[in-house]
Amino acid sequence: MARSRVALIPMVALVAGLLSLTSLVAQTPDPAAALSGGWKLNEAASLNPDGVETGVRGRGLQTGPERGPNRTSVGSGPPPGGDLGAEEAQRMTVHLRMLRPAPDQLGIKATAKEVLMVFDPDPAKNMAAKYTTDNKKSVQDTPAGPLEIKVKWDKTTLRREITTKESLKVVEDYTPGSDGRQLIVTVKISSTMARLPNVEIKRVYDRLQ
Repeated sequence: MARSRVALIPMVALVAGLLSLTSLVAQTPDPAAALSGGWKLNEAASLNPDGVETGVRGRGLQTGPERGPNRTSVGSGPPPGGDLGAEEAQRMTVHLRMLRPAPDQLGIKATAKEVLMVFDPDPAKNMAAKYTTDNKKSVQDTPAGPLEIKVKWDKTTLRREITTKESLKVVEDYTPGSDGRQLIVTVKISSTMARLPNVEIKRVYDRLQ
């Protein structure tokens, strides 16, 4: 059975169109419209946005001053421990480096049936993808191997669930604030085959004007 694949979107002229959605009315009964627009990370209001315990070193990621006082950056420590082989652990570390740091900006264009997400406004990075919101698996290829991704609506929250064959699981919930000016993203990272820090991750984004 053929697998569906994530549709990667060209970045040129895309960001401007997404940011134009910030003129939406602040309060709307449509959760897709409330989620759509351009968003900027509010580090002060966020809790551990990059998902690593403060001061933790030697677990693949470490505190980095260039990321700000509440941020982390990729470190040079060993991969997560557990029941993984060396190659599996290395692939998981690469995926963690991709998925754990909080994007500084988000661009989202959502409908009831699909969502376009831009995770970095730099066109050179081409970090954009389009998903259907039917909770069916799609596949995104990465240098460390494929990611299986499911996206669905849960009332006013959009959930993106990412899994890898090394048992890494990342669940992101995107919930617009009641006033339409903020977006709350909670992230849960787990694995049945690796020891990962159990920390609370809450990212708060402000709507771009």
